[in-house]
Amino acid sequence: MSKRQHSHLDGDRTGKRPRRAPKKHLYLVLDDWDTGFSIYKVDADTLQDTCTDVQLGFLDPPVLRFPVRRHDMGFTAFGNSIFIATNPRCPQTPTLIYDTETAGITIGPSLPRSLLGGIDISVALGGMLYALRSCHVGEQHSFEAMSWAATGNDELWYPRPDMDWSWKSVPSPPPFAADDIISSYALHPDGHTIFMSAHDRYYQHVPKGTFSFDTKRSEWRWHGEWALPFQGQGYYDSELDAWIGLCNDGYICACEVASRSSESDLQPYWKIVKEKMFLKVPERRLAATSATLAYMGNSNFCLVDCVQREGVESVFDCCVLHMSTFGLKYDRRGELQTTRHCSNSCVVSKHILSFSPLVFWM
Repeated sequence: MSKRQHSHLDGDRTGKRPRRAPKKHLYLVLDDWDTGFSIYKVDADTLQDTCTDVQLGFLDPPVLRFPVRRHDMGFTAFGNSIFIATNPRCPQTPTLIYDTETAGITIGPSLPRSLLGGIDISVALGGMLYALRSCHVGEQHSFEAMSWAATGNDELWYPRPDMDWSWKSVPSPPPFAADDIISSYALHPDGHTIFMSAHDRYYQHVPKGTFSFDTKRSEWRWHGEWALPFQGQGYYDSELDAWIGLCNDGYICACEVASRSSESDLQPYWKIVKEKMFLKVPERRLAATSATLAYMGNSNFCLVDCVQREGVESVFDCCVLHMSTFGLKYDRRGELQTTRHCSNSCVVSKHILSFSPLVFWM
């Protein structure tokens, strides 16, 4: 893809000079050093112009590093910021908020009890970040929303900021059973309805059903005993008029957008790309990790996956990171296919086996 296609201009037809919007980048999160995590800033144009095979590294030095020991960290995106749970299993530790526009870091609120262990599902909309855990064994699921809100500061002798980040439980609790696992989710193109599919924790091949949550009305709706065909988050693409997500067998999926108002026993119609995009060599898969997809707009995507290096037994210093960018379109027969596919690979270290590389577009 040419660099011209990536330019972002904001103007009108009044003859005024258009104002250039800030250029977006890919932000890659890796557990690639023995004392913590790194965040890398990647130029998508450069990535697409330099397709490579496995090499020592195509990444620039990280823009940020977090020194932690013996525990995981959680990362999720909200607008132009990355929220970092420094220790998702400890209720006393605060979150960090990394602003990608200013490269500044501020301190946010600690995770509420229902999110301890980490945020598995997060959707940013309407100035709020909606989040929950995908599985709460033996406990009722709780839907939480974080926003920038007034603190209600009226203490003269204990000054606090008038505005701050805070968590608040959504009044309508999710209708999932205590042992249900939320396996997939997507934001409806109306911009305020979130679809979620659940499976039974003990029989994960059997879907429990799909619900939607209307954030304006704060109410849930049942849609049928079926599940969205992708795993994790799906992204709506207006050019394809479909949700795009990852299937757990290595393929990209385009799923028909479900109706907000209807209930049906039929799963929405969906298609997959014929070529495998990840897990091309299943034997090299890292069992506790998964691939990550980021939506870059205009039917363009970035896929990140980490596998064990061929011929090497230890994964800590010998993993291969695959970072691919591609477009999607329907061909003349209506089949889903990739365009402008470019892949970069490099050897990376890995120190937390349960952590999957993450990628954000902002």
